[in-house]
Amino acid sequence: MQTLLTKTNAYTLLQRETLNGKNSHAYLLLFDDARNLREALKYFAKVLLSCENEQTEEEKRVSRLIDAESFSDCLFYPEIGKKLAVEDADSIKEECLLRPVEGKRKVIVVSGFETANAPTQNKLLKLLEEPPEGVIFLLGAIHSFNILTTVLSRTKKMEILSFETQEIEDCLLRIYGDKYDRETISLCAAASNGSLGGAQNILEGGYFKALMENAFALTLCSRHALPSIVKQIGETKHPKELFSLLRLIYRDALVLKTQGTKARRKLLLKKNEILDVSQKYSERALLFAQECISKSELELTFNANLPQCLELCIAKILRENKE
Repeated sequence: MQTLLTKTNAYTLLQRETLNGKNSHAYLLLFDDARNLREALKYFAKVLLSCENEQTEEEKRVSRLIDAESFSDCLFYPEIGKKLAVEDADSIKEECLLRPVEGKRKVIVVSGFETANAPTQNKLLKLLEEPPEGVIFLLGAIHSFNILTTVLSRTKKMEILSFETQEIEDCLLRIYGDKYDRETISLCAAASNGSLGGAQNILEGGYFKALMENAFALTLCSRHALPSIVKQIGETKHPKELFSLLRLIYRDALVLKTQGTKARRKLLLKKNEILDVSQKYSERALLFAQECISKSELELTFNANLPQCLELCIAKILRENKE
């Protein structure tokens, strides 16, 4: 995970400002990976406290304590599995009044900030604007849609964009190379849509095969059969991964459509059904599918009904293909 993070612009920015002693009083890390957000925040907290390289015994000690969320000058909110509440905001205010214990800097880390309600966010506004000397806020969120504009204006935004498929595959091989074969890891990386957490969830969950079957059933169905297939799929617990697979299928089908069977080595999914999808859809429809899926994913972010969203998306693609 750290190898991936060190290649991001967010890391470069934070490291440069820390080395130059020009840190902002508050940062907002946007990282669309709920599974790994807290771990990413830990690493960036280490950057702020100059111990990410672990070159000395002291740096190793502080780094271990941050990983365990038990370093006195690096406080984490909320408790794992909970949302930031007004009580947490009150606790943060009290902690900001206390001087750092071991050094000259105290880092307040808040994970899942997008889940905090408006009253909780408002309670922290003054602190975010003018925190006590030596205090730095490091907020983390998977998106900024629910974050107040007043909060956004008081923080410096750092965004981690999607990782390359090869980067995720390499990371999965380092973590799971002794448990899963390379082909399975490659498929999960390709289906992750640039999210390490998404790839890990697919790989560990053991539902990749079923998810793949659902995705192909959707892409190869008729308009008449679409409602029944969507009903069978129902409210899957893995909507992001399903849409990622749909995008991947249409992408590979487009490669075959435009470059012929010679391009098989360029395909991310080594499935015979890809040829069927390529033959079924026009080039225009396959291009349109990418845009349509992106819009549907955005709608899901705002808690849209998955079956309805899924059916509408595929129906639009089928209609585009018919025209």
